[in-house]
Amino acid sequence: MAVFHKGELSVQQRVGVADIARTIGDKAIRNYMPEQHREFFSQQALLYAGVLDNQGHPWATPILGEQGFVSSPNATTLSIEARALIEYAQVARLSVGDSIGLLGLEFTTRRRNRVNGLVAYSREQALRFEVQQSFGNCPKYIQKRELKPSVFNHAFVPKAEDFRELAANDVVLEQVLRHCDTFFIASRAAALNSEDSDGVDISHRGGKPGFIHVLKGKTSKMPSLVFPDFSGNNLFNTLGNIVADPRVGLYIPDFETGYSFWIKGKASIIWDVSQVKPYPGAQRFVQVSIEQCLSLTTPTLVQNSDVELSPALQNLS
Repeated sequence: MAVFHKGELSVQQRVGVADIARTIGDKAIRNYMPEQHREFFSQQALLYAGVLDNQGHPWATPILGEQGFVSSPNATTLSIEARALIEYAQVARLSVGDSIGLLGLEFTTRRRNRVNGLVAYSREQALRFEVQQSFGNCPKYIQKRELKPSVFNHAFVPKAEDFRELAANDVVLEQVLRHCDTFFIASRAAALNSEDSDGVDISHRGGKPGFIHVLKGKTSKMPSLVFPDFSGNNLFNTLGNIVADPRVGLYIPDFETGYSFWIKGKASIIWDVSQVKPYPGAQRFVQVSIEQCLSLTTPTLVQNSDVELSPALQNLS
């Protein structure tokens, strides 16, 4: 499997980091998990996943459990004794052979590691994941906080309200976004039936509270979201995916209340930053046109600590 697909390569070339990305990719992206990554995943009580629905649209979602619900029997396998939360809302259902991206993120230490691959085994309360790509991410833009995931078992069914027509409810979303400093975005490498890679990816995005802005549509009842893209690892996995296929899924948690939003939409990259209200550190912006919004009104992830802003964000000016 090639390390990068055409979308990623085109973005890397556009911003002039193709050689840097190639060097990083050759060294850091593996088709197995190193021992420290296996140990890291096995210590988690929470994973974030990028999954595809029946139409091939990506959704970002947590997978909740208790410490020990993830194990790694070998360097290419994760056994997960839980299902993705989005499955309980009957939006997507993972089956054998499905692409899935996983992110382990430890807010207290700002560590994060990613794996992309396939579902190799599936039953009611368990998944087995086979690695195709494994790589670590730097701690940039991760806020330090302690989360307390809800106790989760097979009897728990999240209550999700479908806000397809968001006009009457966008005030609620705007209130959450006003103090949002973290969200997750799922994207896919290419359209269905493409000759290019068609994997799915999940990525973390962090910023100062309120870094996601709402744009009200003039003709559509559904607004758009715009957020800045900062300097990162120069791989451009998410932006490369958007170039290949604009479909994305956002998971926006409100860590104060435990409520959250799932958003389905199409993304575009705003390369000319002068077209958008200036934001410190923004090298470009991403706009997501909302097609569907689910409000997850069952508390799931609640922080029980103060928040320490990422040093990388404190230095932005």
